[in-house]
Amino acid sequence: MLGFWLALVTYAIWYLFKAKTIQPLTLDDLALTWKIHKHQTKCKASHIHTLLVKDNEVVGFKCECGHETIQKRLITQNVSTYLKGSIPLSLSPKIKSVLNTKNSLENLGLQYSHIKRI
Repeated sequence: MLGFWLALVTYAIWYLFKAKTIQPLTLDDLALTWKIHKHQTKCKASHIHTLLVKDNEVVGFKCECGHETIQKRLITQNVSTYLKGSIPLSLSPKIKSVLNTKNSLENLGLQYSHIKRI
């Protein structure tokens, strides 16, 4: 019986404080994450090598330097109202129109060569 309770408490602690889920990135989040990576690591890469995709939504990127970023959040963490209103960067047929807007990847100083589904 003690083993059962110990396993239950361990699972509850893991679930509340460690379990994470993958979150889609908006175009602004992608640009900010890329700029933070370049600044913190002093990366000299000129563009994003690969966009990481899950369920037809961009969830991260892989840099030319080999650094890989995947957007995650705790399962128990609430999503702010600001994020609920933002539209994730989707790879639907409308992606070309999104990339041609004033907030396009190129205008943000970003480029990518291919897409990898995870």
